[in-house]
Amino acid sequence: MVEVKKSVCNWCKGECGVLVHVNNGRLVKATNDPDFPEQTWPRSTACLRLKAAREFFYHLDRVNFPLKRAGEKGEGKWRAISWEQALDEIAEGMKKVIRQYGPEALSFTLGTAYKQENPLMTRLFTLLNNPLNFASATNVCFWPRSMVANAIVGMFPHFSVRPSTKCIVSLGAEPLVSRPTTAEQMRQAIKNGAKHIVIDPRRTYSASKADVWLQLRPGTDAAVLMGMVNVIIEEGLYDREFVERWCHGFEELKQRAREYPPEKAAAISDVPAETIQEAARVYAANRPGAMIEGMGIEELTSNAEVLHARWILAALVGNLDVEGGEELTGPHPTMLTMKELEPRVDFKPEVLAKQIGADRFKFLAIHGQRMISSNMGRVWPRLPWQGIIAHGPSMWRAVLTGNPYPVRATITIGNNPLVTLPNTKLVYKALKSLDLFVVIDYWRTPSAELADYILPSACWLERPMLWDFQGYDRWIKAGEAAVPSSVPGLYEHKNEYEIWRELAIRFGYGDYYPWKTLEELFDARLKPIGYTHRNYVDKVRCEWKGGHYKKYEKTGFATPTGKAELYSTIMDKLDYDPLPHYQESAETKVSQPELAKEYPYVLITGGRIRQYYHSDFRQIDSVRKVHPDPLVQINPQTAAKLGIADGDWVWIETKRGRVRQKAELFDGLKPDVVHAEHGWWYPELPGEEPWLHGVWESNINVCLDDDPEVCNSLTGAYPLKTALCRIYRAKSYARP
Repeated sequence: MVEVKKSVCNWCKGECGVLVHVNNGRLVKATNDPDFPEQTWPRSTACLRLKAAREFFYHLDRVNFPLKRAGEKGEGKWRAISWEQALDEIAEGMKKVIRQYGPEALSFTLGTAYKQENPLMTRLFTLLNNPLNFASATNVCFWPRSMVANAIVGMFPHFSVRPSTKCIVSLGAEPLVSRPTTAEQMRQAIKNGAKHIVIDPRRTYSASKADVWLQLRPGTDAAVLMGMVNVIIEEGLYDREFVERWCHGFEELKQRAREYPPEKAAAISDVPAETIQEAARVYAANRPGAMIEGMGIEELTSNAEVLHARWILAALVGNLDVEGGEELTGPHPTMLTMKELEPRVDFKPEVLAKQIGADRFKFLAIHGQRMISSNMGRVWPRLPWQGIIAHGPSMWRAVLTGNPYPVRATITIGNNPLVTLPNTKLVYKALKSLDLFVVIDYWRTPSAELADYILPSACWLERPMLWDFQGYDRWIKAGEAAVPSSVPGLYEHKNEYEIWRELAIRFGYGDYYPWKTLEELFDARLKPIGYTHRNYVDKVRCEWKGGHYKKYEKTGFATPTGKAELYSTIMDKLDYDPLPHYQESAETKVSQPELAKEYPYVLITGGRIRQYYHSDFRQIDSVRKVHPDPLVQINPQTAAKLGIADGDWVWIETKRGRVRQKAELFDGLKPDVVHAEHGWWYPELPGEEPWLHGVWESNINVCLDDDPEVCNSLTGAYPLKTALCRIYRAKSYARP
């Protein structure tokens, strides 16, 4: 008999409500739930990943039992062991590292899949007196976006386009590919007459339909936004009453903005001055407005400055905490956040001070976080989870050099560092040198092939779900575990909470994990609103608890001054520039003209691919056949000059290395810009060295830099959008 279970898919950033069809515990298929309150565009009925749910779940390459390395690292020899043995040995390996080097020698990395249990992971490391040496792509992802917003306006809205929004600004983002729920909100708003401004060096679909498209030189977003600030101030287009009453530092901002007249911003960015003026006027005239910043912004070395300028624009025109604008909703009013669950564990400042990179990249480390949290706590009755992150590139160097101290063990959760982080050669050397490397994942990825242990992770189909984006979203979405996570003899998967709890017990900290299952933990979070997780799935499933606006009129903004801080007092106290400014990236035609003679093209990377989610799904045949090869987009004029035809395999080379991708001629890029896809590896190739599933073949991160000297001084962001490269035909080459 077929049962239909209610779940929430997390195979991208859609978090779609889905119906999972199950027959006697066996997955049959997963389909879109037409009654789910929050829908996506395009509809998830067309999603290749969802259609491939059964293929994914029962794939022959999926890791189904704990694996222990049976040969040398990278030799590709494994043997299956029990969960008890794996966790016993991993705990003992961690204890050995602590005894020899201290608790700070432990580290961990995260991917971007659904991980509501993150705070429970950091709980264990905090109990062990580890300074949260937590590193992954977070320096160029959610944390800069959320923390800059928290510092400037006191809360991050996590995208708030509504049907009433009158202007949408897409900053380095294409929601039609990367944010399907936001894309649906945009579709409704545009249907209702909203204007759409796109700032992007590529002509995405959204850019082709936009009212204003600013095709800027990669990496110059801060200059463009400050040019818009200049226009809005000089032409008096700002909300005078709101600025006078609720903004801090307007006079200082006015002086800084005079440094960026449209003509100067145009000279820096290659966007015509008239287009910058038009964008500013459209944005100011069509209120309320909301901005959507994507990885195209976060992966810039100037990401903090761009994000700061983005919030200044919102404040100038009074778009803060109004319906259809930047809705500062905060956490759910009554459901417990992960941070509030008892028993609580407090960070020790003297321990966190040891966090790698904290002395240099202070904003996202303990120094900035404590200043931000203390002010947020004054306004918000409960706080979202704020991960205090280490600087990833610095952490990998500590593994190799022992400076500032040895880092000898890493646990990686749903992350593939060799493919998703820059400077692949350095990351490879670091992973190879670790005393203990544990990977929790679905697959034997290139990174997992270097591990000592691989633990099989349960996916969303086999785990209960409770989604509120770490407390930053008043949408609550809940789903049930649709299929068993363990079937004797077939597979034994565990969710991350179970793994952390079992490790905590082995360290004597089981009392800090009193919930025996993830569902019990969710019951505890939902108790204040009178539901168990099971009842919530059955009776509510999905709800939005927003709708209260201009809360600052009663509480002020959750910042040190109680106002939207155009001039950031937090950045000032941390000895950073309190106002946005433009700074040329370390490797561009402007900053390195001699290098540009040898490498004449600007390499941008990371535009999302509809079929994939970062580096995942390349082993799923039904998905792979739709997009089988890595593509590099090249302007047809450039291709003709280089003798490259559409479909040719080409080398992309920087001074750090080279990889091969397939040419796609595309006139939506300027002739001196090329765009390479990210996340590529070849699961069909052997896992042992030297192949490592083809990690060196087409992985664009081989070509990119992560030197701390070129990272953003506030956030530690590394440059993924401005490298200089050359490109040329690969002779007689076919896909591996």
